[in-house]
Amino acid sequence: MIARKIKKESLLAELRLIGVDERAFDIFKDKSNLILLKLHNINAKGANILKQEFISAGGDAAVHRDVVSWKISSTDCLLIGTERTYKIVLKKLAFEPFFGLDKIRKLVQKTISSKQLPAYNIRNKTFDFEKEKFIMGILNITPDSFSDGGLYNNIEKALKRAETMIQEGADIIDIGGESTRPGAEKLSGEEEKERTIPIIKEIRKNFPDIPISIDTYKASVAEEALKSGADIINDISGLRFDEKMQNIAREFDAPVVVMHIKGTPENMQQNPHYEDVMKELLEYFDERINTLTDTGIKKIIIDPGIGFGKRLEDNLKIIKNTDEFSIFNLPVLLGVSRKSFIGSVLDKTVENRLYGSAAANAYSLLKDANIIRVHDIMPHKDLIKMLKAIKNA
Repeated sequence: MIARKIKKESLLAELRLIGVDERAFDIFKDKSNLILLKLHNINAKGANILKQEFISAGGDAAVHRDVVSWKISSTDCLLIGTERTYKIVLKKLAFEPFFGLDKIRKLVQKTISSKQLPAYNIRNKTFDFEKEKFIMGILNITPDSFSDGGLYNNIEKALKRAETMIQEGADIIDIGGESTRPGAEKLSGEEEKERTIPIIKEIRKNFPDIPISIDTYKASVAEEALKSGADIINDISGLRFDEKMQNIAREFDAPVVVMHIKGTPENMQQNPHYEDVMKELLEYFDERINTLTDTGIKKIIIDPGIGFGKRLEDNLKIIKNTDEFSIFNLPVLLGVSRKSFIGSVLDKTVENRLYGSAAANAYSLLKDANIIRVHDIMPHKDLIKMLKAIKNA
C-alpha cells in the first residue's frame, strides 16, 4: 500500500482511473478546487461578516487580529474556500448590501468567474491565447540597446535578422528605434521614424505574413509604423506618455501591449520602491484596462514591465506571481530576456544570460504568461514545445 499526492489538474484523470461515476465529477471538482482570494482595505465590520459567512459555508477568512475588538476600521482579508463555498457566500451576500459587502460581492464574483482568454486575429494569424504560447522576437534598430545595440541598425542587417527569426519560429517581430534601457536619453520622433520605418516597410515587403509590433511610446511613430505595415503597438508607458496614442490605437484597431513602468527610462532605476509590488501592478492594470476599453480599444495585452522601475526582488516576485494577472482575462506578455536582474542572480554578463533567461521564461509560462519577448528565438521555441509535450502527457 502506498499514498500519493495528486495535483488538482490531475483530478479528473484520477477519478476516471478509479472508476468513479462521471456524473459525480463536478461534485468532486467543487470540493477540491480551493480558491485563495485577497481583498485589500475593506471595512472591518464587513470583514467580520465575511468571516462568519465563510466559516458557516465551510471556508474561512483571515483578517487582522484587531478586527474582532473593533480597534481598527479597515483590514486586508484573505478569503479561503472551494468554489462551492464561494457560491454559498455570494448568494447570501446578495441580501447583505451594507459595510461595502455589495461591492465586495460583485468584485469577488467577477474575479472567480471562469472565462476563456480572447483570441486575436493579427495579420491573418489567429493568436489563440487559451491554447498556445507565443514568441515575440526583439529587433532593436538602435546603437545603444543594452544587449544588441548597433547589431541591426541598417536595412540589410535588420532584414537578415528578421528572416532568421522567422525561420526559427518567431510569431511576432518587435521593432524598436529608441533604447529604453535604464538611463537612456530620449530620441525625437523624427529620428525614431528614420530608424524604424524603412525597415518595417522592407520586412513587410519581403515577409508579408509576419505580424510586426512597433516598440514606441510616441503616437506619431506608432501612426507611421502602422501605415507602413506594422500591426501592434508596444508601449512601455501603457499609452500614458503621449495623449494621442489612444486615438491612434483606436483608429487602426491595433492590439496594444500595455506595460507598467515606474517613472521614465531616464529615472526609473533611481531607488524604485514598492510596499507591495503585485498590489500596485494589479491596481495599475485595473485602471489602464478600464480606461482603454472605455475609449474603444478592444485588443489589450498586459506586460508587468520587468526591469522598468523594479528592484531585483520585485522582478523575481512578479515572475513568481505571474498567474495573478489572470484576473483580467487578458493575454500576458513578459520580457525578461538577458536583463540585468538575471545578471545579478547569476553573476553573468549580457551575452551569457541565455540559460537564466530560459529559466525565467519557463517559470513565467508555467505561471500563465502567454507571450515571451526574447532575443534568442530557437531555444525558446524548443522550450515552449517541450513544456507543451510535458503538460499534455
